[in-house]
Amino acid sequence: ADPFPYNTFTWEGVDGSEVRVHLHNDYNSRTDPATIIGRWTSRVQKDGIATRLFPFGWGDGGGGPTRTHLEYLRRLGDLQGVPRTRMSHALEFFIDQEERGWPAERYVGELYFQAHRGTLTSQARTKRGNRKSELALREAELWGCAAHLLRGQPIASEALDRAWKLVLLNQFHDIIPGSSIHRVYEEAEADYEEVLDTAGNLVSEATSALTDETGGALTVFNALGWERSALVSLPGAKGASQSGKALPAQEIDDDMWVEVDVPSCGWTTINLSAESIEPTTPMPHVQVSERSLENELLRVELNAHGEVTSIYDKEAGREWAAGPCNRFCLYKDVPARFDAWDIDSMYALSPVELSEEAGVGPDAISVVSAGPLLGRLRVERRLHDSTLVQEITLRRNSRTLQFDTAIDWQERHKLLKVTFPVTVNAHEALHEIQFGHIARPTHRSRPFHADQFEVANQKWTALVEEGRGCAVLNDCKYGVSTSGPTPAAIELTLLRAPLAPDMTADLGPQEFSYAFTCWNSPFLESDVVREAYALNVPPLAAVGSAGEASLLAVDAPNIIIETVKPAEEAGADGTHDLVLRLYEAKRTATTCTLRTTLPVVEVHETDMLEGEIASEALSCEQGAIPLSFRPFECKTLRLRMNASA
Repeated sequence: ADPFPYNTFTWEGVDGSEVRVHLHNDYNSRTDPATIIGRWTSRVQKDGIATRLFPFGWGDGGGGPTRTHLEYLRRLGDLQGVPRTRMSHALEFFIDQEERGWPAERYVGELYFQAHRGTLTSQARTKRGNRKSELALREAELWGCAAHLLRGQPIASEALDRAWKLVLLNQFHDIIPGSSIHRVYEEAEADYEEVLDTAGNLVSEATSALTDETGGALTVFNALGWERSALVSLPGAKGASQSGKALPAQEIDDDMWVEVDVPSCGWTTINLSAESIEPTTPMPHVQVSERSLENELLRVELNAHGEVTSIYDKEAGREWAAGPCNRFCLYKDVPARFDAWDIDSMYALSPVELSEEAGVGPDAISVVSAGPLLGRLRVERRLHDSTLVQEITLRRNSRTLQFDTAIDWQERHKLLKVTFPVTVNAHEALHEIQFGHIARPTHRSRPFHADQFEVANQKWTALVEEGRGCAVLNDCKYGVSTSGPTPAAIELTLLRAPLAPDMTADLGPQEFSYAFTCWNSPFLESDVVREAYALNVPPLAAVGSAGEASLLAVDAPNIIIETVKPAEEAGADGTHDLVLRLYEAKRTATTCTLRTTLPVVEVHETDMLEGEIASEALSCEQGAIPLSFRPFECKTLRLRMNASA
């Protein structure tokens, strides 16, 4: 391991903001002389600090300090040869440090924790519940605000508050890390079910308020901050039109689907037909066979196991695959300590064979759908003691190959990854984090690089050159590894099977989606962030008509409208202001214009707790709000509405 160089320092994040930090190293300390002397002498920062914070007691079990801890401290208050200690509130430590002067030491970048990497994957259903709940509540807040401001529907503040608090409760240590006992996960799954039910009901109430009861109409809602092309299932209809024009349609899994363009943070209405409607211009079909998928941009070939042997870029005339992609890799996973917590660095030295020769059995590939909108294959295969059904989809005019996956997971002490080796020369991989991304090494040149053999990502991990790149997207996976640089590979961690402290961790049905996407442009011009959001935030359809509207839009593609929510406190008339949270996603300074069709009379920038940063309002003329972002900056805006509008 590469020891961290500081105890007390200033930390600078990816957006240039700063936090003053003190690392105290332990929360389970004894208070005997040897422990206290050791804690002081083992500090890595020998100059510039004169004090350390010293939490003590049986912290991990919730028992706190005992009489023995307190008696030791009473006797050691001023004992020669032992660092002086005194009982105080933690805040007093920081006040004292401020008075002494904060050390000049500064650390820039990730505070990577060189342990407990398994917590990014253990208890996959909890990870999935967390992601789905966060996004469902985002949707409930957005459409709830729309119904409140346009139709006068009250904000369901209490229901939203309870649902968010349930999500936050389950983000507590040890719940979301996957390192608790079985009962905890029974309760967590019940909590997520309640959250999703609450969010679904709130969305249904909001969309009902926004639509009328026009028969033969369907309104499609888009919660993302850019116009998108959405696939929508038609309830009982054979075709649909928009503004008098037939929409491209295809029968998929016994239902008719259409492709419709939906405005940013808004909706559009389509008219349903009991008969098929042919577009005026015939559309080419996505070409499909049992071993291939091909659209205007990509030609994808598969082997008998459903592994992708070729991703040929027709636009660039170049191959992306440097080996079998979508290749499942199973490893023996028995960490030396902390079963649910850790993945040991040598796991890759213990692969578990998945070939037919190992008795796994033959695989089956079949064509599910082919037509003008998409091509889809189904792969059925056995993975050791587990079974997998996967649908692989390529849409028209798309550079994204999607893998919708269901596994009946029946492993013990196994680790499952899916790998994508590519023809990209990348010494670093980009991993999405909250409100931005971070670069981490693909190589193992030094101990600190080697320690990052498993890292966290949010919705995507990318490998990029100056003029092109590719990424693996996910809808509920947080652990990933990369290797390289030639060839480089992205290895998404899908499932683990620890036995302690939950003997049944992750056994049974598991569902998740991931995707591979690629582009021939600089990273700044890529659609990777939008593609990742699209995988995680499907369009929503409601019966009835609401016309067409776009509540919010930004004219810079690297500025993301992450949150649209009601202000925490309502005004005197019961109306909630609208609170927006936006961030810059591509690490570059950006000026842009936020546009809204809502009756905004005043806009203020606030902190994340919705307290105004400055008394002067931002410019807002005819719904246009000019904004300026530094790289990765996150802004929170409060929009006050014209109550009489």
